[in-house]
This record gives sequence, C-alpha cells and structure tokens, in this order.
Amino acid sequence: MRVVSHHPWRRALLVASVIALSGLGTFGGYRFGLAVADLDQTYVAALERLNESNQQAIEKLQAQLVEADLNRHVDVEAAAALRESIKSLRDELASLNQEVTFYKSLMSPSSVARGLQIADFELLKMEQSAQYTYHVLLTQVESRRDWVQGNVEIAVHGRMIGTDSATTESERVLPLTDIAQDDGYPLKFRFRYFQDLTGVITLPDGFEPSRIVISAARRGAKTADLSRTFEWLVSGQEST
Repeated sequence: MRVVSHHPWRRALLVASVIALSGLGTFGGYRFGLAVADLDQTYVAALERLNESNQQAIEKLQAQLVEADLNRHVDVEAAAALRESIKSLRDELASLNQEVTFYKSLMSPSSVARGLQIADFELLKMEQSAQYTYHVLLTQVESRRDWVQGNVEIAVHGRMIGTDSATTESERVLPLTDIAQDDGYPLKFRFRYFQDLTGVITLPDGFEPSRIVISAARRGAKTADLSRTFEWLVSGQEST
C-alpha cells in the first residue's frame, strides 16, 4: 500500500490562476485594440482640422489678392507672391485630402474595395544619373484586419534606344532583379494596415521607360494575384 498526500486546494489554486491569466490576456488585447483605434481617429481628426485651417487661409489670401488687384495698391511682385502662396496651400491641401481619404479607408472599409490593395507608387529622381528611388504602398481594407503576407514583383516596361537615333528596338521588360540590388526578390510584405516597400532602380544606358507593372500575391489566398500599372512619372529629386 502507498500513501499519497491529498491537497485539493492546490488544484483549485492552479485552476484559478489559469483563469486569471486568460482574463488578463483578453483584457490586455481589448485595451490595445481600443488604443490603436483611438490613435487612428485622433490622427484623422488632426488632418481634417489642418485641412480646414488651410482652406480658411486660402480664402483669406484670395480676398487679399482681389482687393489688391482692384485697388492697384500692391505691386506686381507682391501679387505674384500671393498667387504663389495660394498655389502652395492648394497643393498642400490636395495632399492632405488624399491622406485623409487614405486613413478613412483604413478605418471605414465599407466604402471602398476590400482586400489587399496596391494603393500608390512613387518615383523620386536621385542625384546619380538614371537612378530612382521607388515607393510601393500596400494597404489592406477589411472590416477585421488580420496579418497579411506575400510577395511583390516589379517590372519596368520601355524601349532600348540604339546607337543610331533613327532605329529603336521593340519594347523591353526589365524585372527588378535586372535594375535593382535587392537582397531578396520577390519583395516580401507582412502587415495589418499598410506597408511601404522602397528601393533604388538603376536604368541601363539608352533605356527609355514608359510604365511600371506591379504584381502582388497574397500567401495562402485563393484569389488571383493583384496587378496594377503606373505610368513612369518622376515626382522630383530626392534630397540627400
């Protein structure tokens, strides 16, 4: 016969500890979700306030410009400065409106297409000849956002100009592996809300680009790969 100690209170204490830890984990996740949502709403509200302030500034400057033209008390340089200020504020307002729309789409996905999206593409000229910095913005529009991951492929379409200016070759397609020094290709993404993929493109001599084709494949998804084409438009020179 073997005598075993009987301590029923230990089992009860263990069960109570497990329940308490599970409750704390659930509560912590809930509070974290609320904090992220509050941060997004606060940021969008700040952008909208800035938009309103810029709009008021534009209206005020326009009134000043009209009064200056009517009374002819402002010289040509001052009037030109006012027009430049209005143009600058309008450009900033348009950019902020796009940013507000973007964040609203993340917070209220019911009004836009759902799923993985290639939201935007931007090219910036570098100081070195034929070198460009690219930015690919990926977003996920879902009512409930889980982590999404997969691969992105980029190809530049254009023509290779020969030594004789009167002759040109047919259209060529340059994959990113031929024009960029990326450690891993295809490009990898993993995010819940959005992710910006960036790198440097170096075009070969004599190549004239016309458009960029970006393809995104979501890992484990049953839907077809996502593809979007962008015209080759350079926004400006990147500051160093």
